[in-house]
Amino acid sequence: MRWFKGNLHCHSYWSDGRAFPDQAIRDYRDAGFDFCALTDHNRLEQGRDEWRKVEAEETGWPPTVSRKNFDFYRAGFPDAEWRERDGATEVRLQTPAELIERYDEPGRFLVMPGCEITRCDADYQRHMHLCYINLAGTLPAGEKPGLVQGMPRGWDSTRQIAEGHREVESLAASLGNPPHLSFVCHPHWRYYDLVAQDFIDNSAIRFFEICNNGADFPPVGLLPDDGLYNDRLWDAVNAHRATVGQPLLHAVANDDCHFYPATRTEHPRPFGEAFTMVRAEALTPDVLFDAMERGDCYASCGAILDDMAFDGRTLRVSVPAKKGVSFTVRFITTKRNADLCVVHTVSVPSIGQPDKGGRPARTIPVYSPEIGATVKLAEGARGEAVEAEYTLADDDLYVRARIESDEIAPFYAAGNTAPMHPKVAMAWTQPYAAGDSR
Repeated sequence: MRWFKGNLHCHSYWSDGRAFPDQAIRDYRDAGFDFCALTDHNRLEQGRDEWRKVEAEETGWPPTVSRKNFDFYRAGFPDAEWRERDGATEVRLQTPAELIERYDEPGRFLVMPGCEITRCDADYQRHMHLCYINLAGTLPAGEKPGLVQGMPRGWDSTRQIAEGHREVESLAASLGNPPHLSFVCHPHWRYYDLVAQDFIDNSAIRFFEICNNGADFPPVGLLPDDGLYNDRLWDAVNAHRATVGQPLLHAVANDDCHFYPATRTEHPRPFGEAFTMVRAEALTPDVLFDAMERGDCYASCGAILDDMAFDGRTLRVSVPAKKGVSFTVRFITTKRNADLCVVHTVSVPSIGQPDKGGRPARTIPVYSPEIGATVKLAEGARGEAVEAEYTLADDDLYVRARIESDEIAPFYAAGNTAPMHPKVAMAWTQPYAAGDSR
């Protein structure tokens, strides 16, 4: 058993990323990642005859290929395929199958196909994004095919999630049910679009992004300005699921990268900060996904664990020492008699978006503070390792741990501001209920 580091959400010139597919994959490999999947918006192209025109400067959305990046690409990939046609330079995009053939190294680096289902309601007011991994195919287009698909009028976000998951499982069945994984992306992008009830009503969803390093996020409004509103959503969902005996919701973290080291961009978002660590016996999709389903994984935006274990009652966490940094392990649970109701709502005002008709005011539910309460803190001294454990009480529905450092997250150190992103480097274990064993 060993830890494998992975990213399962990133983009290329197949959709709106600012890198060629092989630039993106090689950057993750060279950065020490063990597995990776490109997840372009509603795209998982198999054809080998897809070309992009080179422009003097990057323009539009999805972005055009700039001459600057084309020059970087030719320098880094001498075998890149390009041509002159009708007075313009064109470059061929590599397919997922070609990327796998070129970069996949058994036991050392795993490349998988992926796709980000990118949909919105008929009025372009609420988005639902769901990634699926290791399925070599695309889903049926919505009413408005393209990088953003419009859904039929009357489909709210809860139904969009349900339909997206159903279509993923149908696609998997048509392909012979290969090992695969799906997760809901950045629930609060673009303007508080998903809420806890969407996950409570979709118990088949097993994973969501607790941290996303690449998406723009809405203003925090009147919500707690600590980057941890996703945590509150997570506990509300799991408190409801645990009460009725449903599988708990697990978390992943991803870069959602659009800008890469290979392109030498000056864009401030750091590369490789948000990732998922999986403890498994082998670097293969079936073994990795089985481990993730069991909860033998954790999400991170910079903090690393030496070990974590759950024996059915006690969760143990080991955090290695890091020079000049102190760590706190926070154990979080919800009691069986907790108030699971919405205690109040927060009204977030509308914002203008002239090209899409603006964003409407939102009403965001806030649940009882009894949900996701801290039951134990283990604080370490600066520069020292931390060993901590918590044993489930008889009235605990589950336990999870959040590892918090006092080191500013690279996202903020690079000059970004986004209230829905944690301010410091963190890690999140999965939630565990009595009887589980990890």
